[in-house]
Amino acid sequence: MPAISSRKLFVFLLAAFLLGMAGLVWATEDQKDPAKDKNPGHSFHAEAFNEGPRQAAYLMQGMGNVHWKISTESPMAQRFFDQGISQLHGFWYFEAERSFRQAASIEPDRAIFYWGMARANTENPARSAGFIEQAMKRIEKSSPLERRLIEAWSRRVKDWPKPPEEKKAEEKKAEEKKTEEKKDGDKDSAKSESKGSKKKPNVTDEIRDKRKERFKNYARELDEIVQDYPEEIELKAMLVLQLWQNQGQGNDIQSYTALDSLLEDIFRRNPRHPAHHFRIHLWDYRKEKLALKAAAECGPSAPGIAHMWHMPGHTYSRLHRYADAAWQQEASARVDHAHMIRDRIMPDQIHNFAHNNEWLIRNWLNIGRPTDALLLAKNMIELPRHPKYNAPSGNGSSSLGRQRLLQTIRTYHLWPQTAELVDSIYLKATEGSTRADEVQMLRGIAAYETGKKDIADSILQSMKDLRRGLIIEVETANQLTNTSKPAPPKLLEPSDAPKDLWGEQRDLSFVDRVMQEFDESKWKDKPKEEIDRQKSLHEKNYRSYRLAGYINTLEAYGAAHKGDFKQAVRRSSEARDTIDDWQRIAWTQAAGEHEIAIAKARDAFNGSEGEVLPSALFAIVAHRAIEAKPQSKQLDQWKQDRTRALERSAKLVWSCEPGIPWIEQAKQIAASVSPELAWQTSPPERKDLGDRPVLDSLGPVRWVPSMAPSWSLGTPEIQSSTPLASSEPVAMALNSSSNLRGKPYVMILYLGFGCLHCTEQLKTFSPKLQAFKDAGIQIVAVSTEDTQSLSDALKRFDGTMNIPLMANPDLDIFKSFRCFDDFEGQPLHGTIFVDGQGRIRWQDIGYEPFTDADFLLEEAKRLSATP
Repeated sequence: MPAISSRKLFVFLLAAFLLGMAGLVWATEDQKDPAKDKNPGHSFHAEAFNEGPRQAAYLMQGMGNVHWKISTESPMAQRFFDQGISQLHGFWYFEAERSFRQAASIEPDRAIFYWGMARANTENPARSAGFIEQAMKRIEKSSPLERRLIEAWSRRVKDWPKPPEEKKAEEKKAEEKKTEEKKDGDKDSAKSESKGSKKKPNVTDEIRDKRKERFKNYARELDEIVQDYPEEIELKAMLVLQLWQNQGQGNDIQSYTALDSLLEDIFRRNPRHPAHHFRIHLWDYRKEKLALKAAAECGPSAPGIAHMWHMPGHTYSRLHRYADAAWQQEASARVDHAHMIRDRIMPDQIHNFAHNNEWLIRNWLNIGRPTDALLLAKNMIELPRHPKYNAPSGNGSSSLGRQRLLQTIRTYHLWPQTAELVDSIYLKATEGSTRADEVQMLRGIAAYETGKKDIADSILQSMKDLRRGLIIEVETANQLTNTSKPAPPKLLEPSDAPKDLWGEQRDLSFVDRVMQEFDESKWKDKPKEEIDRQKSLHEKNYRSYRLAGYINTLEAYGAAHKGDFKQAVRRSSEARDTIDDWQRIAWTQAAGEHEIAIAKARDAFNGSEGEVLPSALFAIVAHRAIEAKPQSKQLDQWKQDRTRALERSAKLVWSCEPGIPWIEQAKQIAASVSPELAWQTSPPERKDLGDRPVLDSLGPVRWVPSMAPSWSLGTPEIQSSTPLASSEPVAMALNSSSNLRGKPYVMILYLGFGCLHCTEQLKTFSPKLQAFKDAGIQIVAVSTEDTQSLSDALKRFDGTMNIPLMANPDLDIFKSFRCFDDFEGQPLHGTIFVDGQGRIRWQDIGYEPFTDADFLLEEAKRLSATP
């Protein structure tokens, strides 16, 4: 057995102590009795505690040197409070809430810890109000300063101004909850709640004004507190942040210099204070050079917080220092990945994670690293999806990764790779969707660009036929009814293309624009059947509209393949999102229009300072124009253009990966016209970057799933008419991770048959067992009950239970899979997908069970097919 270091032993003992404190101190004895708990998995304290992290915090490395003495007498609670404050400074809200919860588990009656939880939910007013209510209940033991902070935050979030429909939805939700409790659970109410939450509320001017006033008043209170406690630098940091955030509610900053002076006062007292983060925000989009010192200090001030490495990327990107920005964003990604893998957090649960990675891809494209960009974009698509935080149509890794994958392909013309990607999980789309049509367009472009004209022409024709069919469907449906008829999109024909060679880029001016969202309000007085019919017609119209754009793009590539470059350029003027400017410039020059091409290339070059690819491409365009028209009156200007482009390329090329065709062409041109030009092979010397660790020391550049813990239980209970002797071998093959080695499985950790929500979950998954098996995936379920209770409950079960059930009254399996509330000492609902290599690929852990079996089946199949 390997030796355990004294440090690790200390951490282990500390964690054990804190876990005990969480269960024994923060929960009362009667609350811990599952038999008395009507809502297993729900917090014993208040609704606000249901969500968020419910596993114990630990003292993390790299949280900075923040220390703010509060009224607690517990040194450990103080340390967790300090950690939470530092995490708030780094916008690491998920872990900040965990740290404050840990402090509260040590000292439950200290109000300031609940204030911390409320601040960790600054973007969730409802939960924030729930936590501050807990703080107000305990405010009597607070210091005068703590009392003022708690009361000020309470005034900020209590009775948060909401649109009428949002209020009604919440009232309905509360009423449904009461009804559900009376009936011991009603699954229909949960369904209506989830449907009602999808509609975005209409925030009126009146509500905006009320919110604006709330923020303004809170900032005024903070300012007064700072005046009364001038030595408290944490208060000054909070004030700077609040005044910056107030801009989002329409309260302009009156003096940027005054706020910067406040920050400078903080740094005089603590040069490595994480408020460097706020200085970057303060000068972002204004005068980024004033934030360069903060950019150097931000990451080192709290190196264990990913967002602190990310923020300097803002400053460097605005200053066109894309290599420096990419370094920062890669550091952020690595720190995030290390944390997620270590603590088994699903990636998109972390604030800002997807945004950082997609911006890193953009900056890698700016500095000539398309291979790294492609790999990270694919990794983002590979990440586990969840209806709450990484839905394919949302703003999580799945959607942003796909956008950046397509951008990488278009920017670097990776058409040979695209021919493979269109049939991979990375671009797979639901048949009949606009995304599937987009993939067909990409397949057609790849075919044209790799010399497979017949295939490309066939794809183009099939898309035209599809669009005509959709239009005919809409027209026929309209003729069969007397209702208002949505105008069907026009048929797209080649003759409809714009006649000018390079006009202003437009959005399919020759067809009627169709918005993606269906405006149901126009049909609110109609029967549901008519609304559904109109929605179906709208979806066909929208698909037809998008098809027009895809067809137009393929027409452009087809024209270029035939040598009709003028037609290709005309077509491309209507393909704003699918054909980039440099492709249009290349076709323009191929059409012999060198003056137009070089003018457009010059504009693009001037607008892309610090980007290596536009520099090389401009040099190529200028050189071709010089060679094609040596007698042009613009020859001297073109030569100057070529020189400028080559000189910039030579300075930027050090960051490029080898083998980029346009870079090699630029080098060849330079060898013939500027042989003395030195091509930089190492990064420029910078004296303003601060301390930078070795990137590999921070974590992996791409996310990989964590290994699942080993587990073993007794014989599963299987509801079967066959004798136990014949069913036992089957059952025993499912009772441990070693017996399931090499086989993917879904593990449902449920809170016994006494939990009605758990019963509904099992009833949902049980009929799907065969579908999971057909996909090569087993389902097992683990209960908090003992073996006898489980057997008795199964006999009373009013239905067919196909899933093998196992007893785990000791809850060690729940704890090992983190399906346990360490603060309150109670198990949580968990649904886990483990792949054939024993890695946790997907999980849902919380106060309610996951019940969308169809979603998980498709997601498990996708993840199983993912490399």
